[in-house]
Amino acid sequence: MAKIAIIGAGITGLCSAYYLSKSGHEVSIYDSGEIGKECSYGNAGLIVPSHFETLANPGILKKGIKWMLNSNSPFYLKPRCDMDLLKWLVRFNLFCTKKHVENNKYFLRDINLYSHGLYNDLYKNDDLDFELKHSGLLILCKEEKTLIEEQSLINESWELGLDASMLNKEELNKLEPNVNFDCIGASYYKCDSKIQPYDFMQSIIKYLKKSNVQIYENCEITDFDIKDGEIQSLSNSLNEKFSADEFVLSSGILAFDFAKKLDLNLTMQAGKGFSFRAQKNEFMDFSTPLILAEQKVAVSPYDEYVRFGGTMMICGNDLSIDENRVNNIRKAANSYIKDLNLQKNQTYDIWAGLRPCSPDGLPYIGKSKKYKNLTVATGHAMMGVSLGPASGKIVDNLINGNKNDIDISFMDIHRFT
Repeated sequence: MAKIAIIGAGITGLCSAYYLSKSGHEVSIYDSGEIGKECSYGNAGLIVPSHFETLANPGILKKGIKWMLNSNSPFYLKPRCDMDLLKWLVRFNLFCTKKHVENNKYFLRDINLYSHGLYNDLYKNDDLDFELKHSGLLILCKEEKTLIEEQSLINESWELGLDASMLNKEELNKLEPNVNFDCIGASYYKCDSKIQPYDFMQSIIKYLKKSNVQIYENCEITDFDIKDGEIQSLSNSLNEKFSADEFVLSSGILAFDFAKKLDLNLTMQAGKGFSFRAQKNEFMDFSTPLILAEQKVAVSPYDEYVRFGGTMMICGNDLSIDENRVNNIRKAANSYIKDLNLQKNQTYDIWAGLRPCSPDGLPYIGKSKKYKNLTVATGHAMMGVSLGPASGKIVDNLINGNKNDIDISFMDIHRFT
């Protein structure tokens, strides 16, 4: 079996390590920070077959400049002089078409359902200890035009064979009788589920340590040693070298800079999101995760607390907390949940993370044509948690030379070369 080095220990890297270790390989993981505290940590934890629309879609283009230059909007572009950003923007806008969404909706459904099935398998076996809740997902709508848009998506979900429906206010109250939502209706995707991402990742880490997987935290990889079309070893900031037979690049937005060193074109921009927790109280006594449609805010209830998160801020690799954006999420929550009145001093664990966003809204997963021992898995945008097990299993299949259960050509890592 092979000696495998994985760069990046987010949920994709950890799931890759899990499956590769199960296949009998000698696995090492390298991460520049504390494992489990990066992009997936503050994620809403949703597993979403319902998300069959690409991030690049006509709805985003329609809102266009009005959204992208408004610092309070759910999707904000912070202007800066950057040629990589300009290239990304041009491509992103070209993909904001109905045809692009149509061409990819079956694939996004399939990979999310595949990942959902793998989550079920992981939950049932004895390797990991985490909670998986088949909770469904509610998308709350305040405006009639949003409700009409959601009805259209529900119609598409039926065509895709997903379990979903529209709920009026009375049906919504019946589903969640202990909370008063300030909306006119909702779409309801029974096909969706949720986990607590940090707990899930900690469970994998515990298993990997028992399985003698080497985990290197705060280990900043800086370069690659290459010979005859193969990567020989990695170098870190202390000039230590780590050799392997196979290499996996799964370092989220940092993969963009690594790809440049390797002369690979993984066009991506960091989409910064924010989240925080609030202790559960009588006004948050609900169990179904929510998306507040007009504000694009995700709300995930757990036993003791609720996590609120949202916004997509294209602002470079900046992890600073924008208090205004965090306050906007809190205000959105108050406007959709009557009597909530969530105050700033009631929020904690305030977090910012960088989602790796490709211009077409699809991940990059595949084997490199240039380096025969390199596999790439990144670019998951807001679906990193949802697609974690699927991505890890695909990486395992690629390295072992096994056939994948789904068509992965949509995620071709060379599609922009």
